[in-house]
Amino acid sequence: MAFMLSPGVSRIVTIVLRVLTAIVLFVSLVMLVTNNQDYQDPNDNGNTKTARFYDQVGFQYMAATTVLGIGFSIYGTVIVALRIKRGNDEGNLLIDFYGQKVLSNLLVTGAVAGFLTVQAVDKALSDHFGTFAELATNGYYWGLYKTCSGLVLLGFFLSVALSILSSHTLARRNY
Repeated sequence: MAFMLSPGVSRIVTIVLRVLTAIVLFVSLVMLVTNNQDYQDPNDNGNTKTARFYDQVGFQYMAATTVLGIGFSIYGTVIVALRIKRGNDEGNLLIDFYGQKVLSNLLVTGAVAGFLTVQAVDKALSDHFGTFAELATNGYYWGLYKTCSGLVLLGFFLSVALSILSSHTLARRNY
């Protein structure tokens, strides 16, 4: 199978995709962590409480996978930059290939966990609409969580593209 990009162009595309993945995941993490909503809790004599991302396990998992994705993207960017500086493909390309596979699986499960958590909480709040009316009717609050999940899903697609590029790099090298 012929490789369509030269090794130099492939390295540049890889570094651009890794930086783009890190940026997208960082924006998602910032939105996820800063999103909160005050509401009156009728179970606590009407005291004001704040709903945050760590109140739901699915959002915690999405945050954890996003942090791992940012870390691996930065690590991969540094490694590719060092390879460009040295001018060769020396290094363990198998770690890059399988690391991208693991990262893409983590990111897609994190995105799905976010989407499913929004759906489950929305259903639970609609069942108790009168009790938690402030949280149930705040579309902006829940929309930000959907946006975060969508950005993590975009990070997954970028990770899949990087995985494909790393598989072509493995094909050039005789393993």
